[in-house]
Amino acid sequence: MNIPSVFEIGWSDLLVIIFIVVILYRFFIKKTEIRLPEVKQLAPMRKRDFTLRQLREFNGNDNERILLAICGRVFDVTRGKDFYGPGGPYGILAGRDATRALATMQLEHVSDDYEDWNQLPQAEKSEAMEWCQRLSLKYPQVGRLIADSDTPLDYNDELASLDPF
Repeated sequence: MNIPSVFEIGWSDLLVIIFIVVILYRFFIKKTEIRLPEVKQLAPMRKRDFTLRQLREFNGNDNERILLAICGRVFDVTRGKDFYGPGGPYGILAGRDATRALATMQLEHVSDDYEDWNQLPQAEKSEAMEWCQRLSLKYPQVGRLIADSDTPLDYNDELASLDPF
């Protein structure tokens, strides 16, 4: 056996070996760490009732928490700030009653006046209730939307939680 001939390799062999070593290194040894941006977790909110004026404070601009109301229920959608926050596709709904807008899928139908959602036509009311159900599965309910003349409920410092419809 001729030992020196065993170790004789050409340039093409050397390039193939280097290529294989680099591939093995990348896949098995060097693990690049993918860092996701840290999402600030806010403490759960205490349940309370909101008038439209009070709800407007929670639009993602004036307050880091984002709330929206639908079908008389107020949800904390802060976790979905990419959708409901400033600049998001549903950002116009932040801090507002979204019932009519989501029921008609026309975001410009957001109103700054209190409306009784039960007065909507049946088809729109059904669509609004479906949206409410979807939101209740994803976001905690933090209270109710009430008219200025209504009396708020006392929730005894209960924390907001997911509350399936």
